[in-house]
Amino acid sequence: MSDETAKSFFGILRKSVRAGDLALLFSVPLVLVAVFALPLETRESLTFAYTDPSLLTAYTSAFVHLDSAHLLVNVGGYLLVAPLAYLLSTLSGHRRRFFVAFAVFLAAFPIALSYLNLAVIRPSVGYGFSGVLLAFVGYLPIALADYLDAQFDIGSRRSLAPAFFFVGLALSALLSVRSPVTYGLAAASVLSALLYALPAFEHPGRLRSNVRAAAGMAGHFELFAAGLLAFLAFVFVAFPTDPTGGGSVVNLYAHLLGYALAFVATYASVEAGLRLPGSEAWV
Repeated sequence: MSDETAKSFFGILRKSVRAGDLALLFSVPLVLVAVFALPLETRESLTFAYTDPSLLTAYTSAFVHLDSAHLLVNVGGYLLVAPLAYLLSTLSGHRRRFFVAFAVFLAAFPIALSYLNLAVIRPSVGYGFSGVLLAFVGYLPIALADYLDAQFDIGSRRSLAPAFFFVGLALSALLSVRSPVTYGLAAASVLSALLYALPAFEHPGRLRSNVRAAAGMAGHFELFAAGLLAFLAFVFVAFPTDPTGGGSVVNLYAHLLGYALAFVATYASVEAGLRLPGSEAWV
């Protein structure tokens, strides 16, 4: 990155990023660490018991971790995904949308994911931030598509966001529970991704020109690349090939719910907002 382009990109960042936004973003890992500092007995009382559920623990369990490794994975994942989603949205002109989603993910998703886990009653407890973290991962396809459209004039959110989402869904199906059903889901997801991505290839000459121009937009190009890599990498982390490794069981169901619900809720809300008068601030 040349000095001139670096100054231009970081100048845009300084004008766009607000100190209050950063304080709000980084308050989440501080809360997670503060809860982890509570006595073990207190943390255990805040977990969500599937055989004795309560509204309070349905919410609090998302912020509880019983061991430091679990805490570090979720805090590290959040610090990678959430700031990138914020930057992509802010530089695309959708800062308000990000923070509406941010509020919904933190206020409503812990309870929703906890109770959806009751679909299979078992003598166990649920806890940890990973389901909410996957909601931020589910938001990334929209942020990435917005950024491609706003900064590089490549594609549109309406087509590329579902394409990114289905790529993530295909990877999650292939990585973990391998069965004829998941192979079928992966195949359907790949086909859906291709169909949604097709409009971006309608004018190949223009697309090649825009891609070359995008590669030359130092700073902006690296930000998009970082967001895309974080999205793909976290799918591998959230849907491991051996979900029972490391002495614990990864809740693949909660991960998939967080990812899919966040994308569907955000995408559907934006599409609905496009049809309502006075909704420009949201969409």
